[in-house]
Amino acid sequence: MLTIDILISVRNKRIVRIKEALPNPIDGVKYIICFQYTDEKYLNLIPEELGRYEDVTLIKRKETGLSRSRNLLLDIASSDLLYFIDDDTIILDDAIDRIRKVFDQHPDVDIALFQSQSYAGKSLRNFPTKEKGILRFKERFKVLTYEMVCRREKVQGILSFNTRFGLGSDQFDCFETQVFLEDALRDGLKLRYFPIPVIKTSALYKPRLVYVDKHVQRAYGALLSYVYNKRAIWKAFLYALDKSRKGRVHFFPFFKTIVQGILIEKRKRPKT
Repeated sequence: MLTIDILISVRNKRIVRIKEALPNPIDGVKYIICFQYTDEKYLNLIPEELGRYEDVTLIKRKETGLSRSRNLLLDIASSDLLYFIDDDTIILDDAIDRIRKVFDQHPDVDIALFQSQSYAGKSLRNFPTKEKGILRFKERFKVLTYEMVCRREKVQGILSFNTRFGLGSDQFDCFETQVFLEDALRDGLKLRYFPIPVIKTSALYKPRLVYVDKHVQRAYGALLSYVYNKRAIWKAFLYALDKSRKGRVHFFPFFKTIVQGILIEKRKRPKT
């Protein structure tokens, strides 16, 4: 039986609701929580019950940054499979068995991608109906972290979440999952999508905010720069042109903001 570490990041007062993300004990499943706090007062909000759960490990860090949190969880995980979720997500009742079955039946798959739902049980977006390999940027752009399960031996010590991206970063507050998947492909890992719902969430589908939120637009530009490098501006032009033709954005301000993100990413990219 494949063992699974459920890796959960939570920050400040949101720790009070962490129990909602923890299902009943399951054989071979452990929960590791990274609790980031900015003030000691939040330590008083930790539910006392957590200390009595044998399958739960709580790590406390006075810091911020979602990618930092996930990297810490990635480093200390020890099970066969790793599943990153958020504190506002609920794993479906049969999800663990279905995840195990996928990896048992597909030993060549390194990262499996699944479906997510709203609390009302509706698909969070229009998912493909058939199983498929994931290679194209357009497909990876839609993926959320809690739709992704990894083989630990394929990612631990090899991949990490880029701390320039993700909530709490001082540069780009989203698309850390897309950068992670880009790095996975560059390292030769096999990504495959399965039309299986595994989790419910209350979160907004953030990729859609690219049409209305300038912070997300700049982050999208940074993502294009990370993936396409010198071709990023051309890709941004085509994307802005397509969305403006469909009436979702006004071309020039949309394109301008995305290019700003491209230029920021290039300017602040660590030298190698």
